[in-house]
Order: sequence, then C-alpha cells, then structure tokens
Amino acid sequence: MHVTRRTNQELVVLDSSIWVSVFLLCASLFAAYRLSIQHNTRGFLSLGFMLLFILLFWRKEVVVFDAARQQAIWTRRRIFKVASGTIPFSDIAGINLEATSSKNDVLVYRLAILTPQGTVPMSDSYAGNLQKYEKLKQDILEFVNPKLAQAAGLANGAQAGNVDYEASIRSLLQQGRKIDAIHLLRTTQKVSLVEATDRIAAISRQMNAAK
Repeated sequence: MHVTRRTNQELVVLDSSIWVSVFLLCASLFAAYRLSIQHNTRGFLSLGFMLLFILLFWRKEVVVFDAARQQAIWTRRRIFKVASGTIPFSDIAGINLEATSSKNDVLVYRLAILTPQGTVPMSDSYAGNLQKYEKLKQDILEFVNPKLAQAAGLANGAQAGNVDYEASIRSLLQQGRKIDAIHLLRTTQKVSLVEATDRIAAISRQMNAAK
C-alpha cells in the first residue's frame, strides 16, 4: 500500500497485486508453450492450478481522497467483481491501523477508515513494515483533517506503535476469522490459549449483543 498521487486536491492510495498476476501469467504462457512442444499433457494440470492462483491474486484496491468533493472514493477490483463506495470527509473519525499475525507469529498490518457505521478496510491484505503504515496513516489524516492528524500524532508520542489491537480483533471476528483473532491476541499479549479463547469469545458475545 502506497501513495501514487498527491496534490492539493487529491490523495490517491493504492494496494495492488496485479503485477504478481501479470508476472505469473507470462510465466504460465511460456510454460504452456514448452509443454505444447514437449507434448506433456500432464503438465497442463499443474498449469491449470497456476492459472487459478493467478485469478486469486488479481486484485487492486484504490482509495481516492478528494478534497474538492470532500469525500473518499474507494474501489476494490477482482478478476470477476468490482465494488466501490464513497465516504464523506465529515464521516471519517480516524484511520485505524489494524494488525493480524502471520503463520510464523510476525505481525502484519493494514489501514482502515473509521466511520460512525464501522470500519472500511483500505485493503484486503496485510503487510509488514509498521513504520511505513504509521506514516501513511498520518499523511492521510493530515490531508483529510489536520485536527485528527494532530490528535493521532499526540497519541503516537504517548505510546509506541499506535496499533488498535482491539479494533483488529473485532475486524477479524467480523470476517469470521476467530482462529486468527485468538492468534493475534496471543501474539500481542502473550496469554495462554485458554485465556485467549475465553477473551475472544467474550468480545464475540459483546459484538453479537450490540447488533
């Protein structure tokens, strides 16, 4: 996730893996050519799995913060699906820095727009480099609302790593990723599996009761 364009009127944030899909597609076309020459019909089965992998990786998420219209326009593109929406600047209460843990217990992050109706993830994927995401969060807030940026800056000064882990856990539960939520809690707070499971269950009950 990075800023692709910034002017006085517009800030564009992009997160995309299309370049990975294009690279794999080129590799699969070359492989298909080699297999056709060698008349290796079994190899086409593996090639089919590669093409499926390419389809899964084909994604592009763009958020345009438009100062002239005072709104954020987000777009999520998949190979067979496109979703989009708008969020008025007046509804943006902040930018959440969400986290989850990878399989090797390394924390990875993403940004989400905080609104009165809930959070709107700016990407479906998570990545490392906490400092990069903290800076990007601050840049967005300064563009949208300098007062929010100042408040976030003070919070960053008061504590290291301004990651809202509770919001991250709630986001994972909303996605039905209970195991990932437990894993994140254990990674960040170093609690036992039983305690983490009980705490996640309590948060889940609170969320269901609030619906």
